[in-house]
Amino acid sequence: MVQRVLATTLLLGSLSTAALAQPAKGDPDWPCTQLYNPDLVLAHAWGGPDPASTGGHWAADPEIAPLVPRLASTVLPLDKALAELDGFLAGVPAAERPRRLPLLVAGLHETLDGERKKTIAGLFKLGRSQKTLAQAIRERNDRLLELRARANRSEEARELEETLQWDLKIFQDRRSTVNLACAQPDTIEKRFFALAKRIEAALGTGSGG
Repeated sequence: MVQRVLATTLLLGSLSTAALAQPAKGDPDWPCTQLYNPDLVLAHAWGGPDPASTGGHWAADPEIAPLVPRLASTVLPLDKALAELDGFLAGVPAAERPRRLPLLVAGLHETLDGERKKTIAGLFKLGRSQKTLAQAIRERNDRLLELRARANRSEEARELEETLQWDLKIFQDRRSTVNLACAQPDTIEKRFFALAKRIEAALGTGSGG
């Protein structure tokens, strides 16, 4: 039992180091292998007019306001979102496009950037939790090995064994969650890029896709 607990703990210790050692601008709590990027930059995906130059706000447009959350929601597959976007774009008169399409991009950027920031905040929270739990596992394992070295079969030793096994399970379960969640910021960024480029093409300022 002791050797199995120790081996598992050492393995998880190495995994936690690999998972948590990716610095996020000096912050060691970033748990992902993906590069930390806090912002969804509008200019990386949009080559059209500055939405601020339109003098309006996307939420004031009765068609754009309900469209933005639908297109931004990852519940809607990207191909279906693009198809819905195409339907909307086809109905916007050419004379209105220079004013309305930048507003649509602004709404998508604001919404998806907000969602991405919430995801990143959750990832930092998971990273901190994993670091705390990994440290607790190491400390409990050290204490258990100390007791075993003295041939101590006390209630404390039994409880430590049970706690360690539970902690290891939680650590592994969380790690699976972290790995899945780490892909979300990139998924959101790619969604915004695809939508913005389709709008840009309709505006006639880019090649589109």
